[in-house]
Amino acid sequence: MAPLTGPVPAPSFRPSRRRVLSLGLAAAAGAALSGCGSGDGSADGRITLEFPSWQAAEGSFALWWRELIAEFGRKRPDVKVDFYSLPFDSYVDQLTIRFAADDRPEIVHLPARNAAEFAGRGWLTSLEGRMRSTDIPRTWTPLQEEMALDGEDYGVLLLGYGYSLYYNEQLLESAGAPVPVTAEEMIRAAEAITGGGIYGFGATTAPNPDNYTELAAFVVGSGAALSTDDGGFTADSDATIAGLDLYRRALAQAPRGIQSQQRNELFLTGKVAMLLDGPFFLGELASASDAVRPALQVARAPFPQVPGGVSNSIHMPAGIDPRKADATWDFIALAASPRWQSRYTELTANPAPRAGSVTDRAVAETPQLALFQQLADEAVSIFPGDQAHREQFGRISDIVSAAATSLITTDEPTTSIAARLQDELEQAMES
Repeated sequence: MAPLTGPVPAPSFRPSRRRVLSLGLAAAAGAALSGCGSGDGSADGRITLEFPSWQAAEGSFALWWRELIAEFGRKRPDVKVDFYSLPFDSYVDQLTIRFAADDRPEIVHLPARNAAEFAGRGWLTSLEGRMRSTDIPRTWTPLQEEMALDGEDYGVLLLGYGYSLYYNEQLLESAGAPVPVTAEEMIRAAEAITGGGIYGFGATTAPNPDNYTELAAFVVGSGAALSTDDGGFTADSDATIAGLDLYRRALAQAPRGIQSQQRNELFLTGKVAMLLDGPFFLGELASASDAVRPALQVARAPFPQVPGGVSNSIHMPAGIDPRKADATWDFIALAASPRWQSRYTELTANPAPRAGSVTDRAVAETPQLALFQQLADEAVSIFPGDQAHREQFGRISDIVSAAATSLITTDEPTTSIAARLQDELEQAMES
């Protein structure tokens, strides 16, 4: 396999103004937040579009946004985009408080798994009418369906992906294990490697929203599902239980009580042999030490079905000034254009959702993109397909994450945990 290529580093960036909201103070005050919006325009008469994002300081993604914003400024000199960073860990909570207080940024960047919740609360504008005049509906990844509510699209997906297996070639060879192509092979290799401060597998083993995605990747990858598209749950089915058992056995070979960033650091320092993640993790391999980096490789996730997810999406808030709405759509349309979708792929080493965005130039620079595109094309979403489930994803995620904690930290039978998970999911949707 060709050597891994790191991301293009982003130059330092200091936004013109930052609004770091205090969740504790907001909750204590119980009052509407104010002063965070950008008003009707700038002092120089230009329209200002406020654009908070956790990616404003996130490596090659920030570089793509900055290039896009600069191009937008040339096309729309009457519009200023106020792009600034908020931390990801509290990002959705901060935006939820602002939207509830009717204080909404004009450009809404969301973790895509939360888009249906925001749309279901009436906080986002349907883009269906505007999108009909573009080629987005026919050129976008099928994972764009995650943006739909009541048959209308409320956003444009910026990244959909399939899971890959990241592995340390030296650690596998030391255990006499080939690169696994099945989950059983992966778990056997992990068992052979674990010991002496080295772990065969890496995962999030402390309570965290990532518990949902990691558990669901094993279930969906095994060909099962936690829920059905018609509103039912299948957490206690034989197929799902088999996927939960695989997840549990893999995590038995992982360090306990760690978050995703700790997992990543252990992999990059040669202490973890394998982990599952999306294409965006490739950029982090460049930060590994000289002794470890050459051994770090990527392959297809070892499942019969490619588990996939949606990373982030862009939206327009409901109820904004018509001039700002038109300017926001112009920005979204530019981001979705062929040129900027190809540029996204080249800069971030992630397959953009527009068909044909993985160019020969991008593959020459990052050969793994060919694999990432194939996996994205085959991916089956790990997120709920039913609309009501997607609107209540926060509650579903919390329940599934609690079940993951039980699988990780207790000796309770998997069948018992699955039965309780089924009951709690059904009760949550009935209440």
